[in-house]
Amino acid sequence: MKSVPKDTRGTIVELLKKNDGMTAGEIANQLDLHSMTVRQHLAILEREGYIQHYREKISRGRPVYIYKLTSEAKESLFPNDYPRFALGTLDALVVIDGAEKVDQLLEYQMEAKVAMCLNDIAGKSLAEKIKVLAAFLDEEGYQVEIAETPNAYILKEHNCALESIAEKYPQLCQLELSLLQRLLNVPVERECHMPSGDSICSYRVLKTDTAQELRG
Repeated sequence: MKSVPKDTRGTIVELLKKNDGMTAGEIANQLDLHSMTVRQHLAILEREGYIQHYREKISRGRPVYIYKLTSEAKESLFPNDYPRFALGTLDALVVIDGAEKVDQLLEYQMEAKVAMCLNDIAGKSLAEKIKVLAAFLDEEGYQVEIAETPNAYILKEHNCALESIAEKYPQLCQLELSLLQRLLNVPVERECHMPSGDSICSYRVLKTDTAQELRG
């Protein structure tokens, strides 16, 4: 990926890096530009792979489109060594103590995440729990979007903060699925999977009534 030139599009990229998700109108206000001009720049940036967008429903009015940097753009334009360091640490653990120690470490981390979320979701409805978990995953860099069908909620992750690690240690993905199943206490199915070539990771969370019908 080429570096973004130091012009308006470069400024938009810098703005999205700092704010992690903005509408075209918000960007236009920040840069004092017409919204149509901003949308033209956004279209070019998306075509070149720097940004992506998703639709977000609001309580009143039409849905809005949120623009964010792609994971490729983040890694290319704003590199950090955290994933590489984590991957190297897991590789070293395999050499020193065996592959089973990696499983134990990852399971320990999952238990810690479950403990962190339990108090926040206690006593909440399924819809409220999903919002809490989406916010938690967002904080970890997963860029989560929630969609809804008559029988289920769809949890979409537009970015995988651990994709390079999950490609080598796929048990990470299974642990994430287990985390959702345990905290939501309803059937959760994986529909899309980035390490398998999909553009996003997504999970189908059956609504309580549907889950009860299946169990019955």
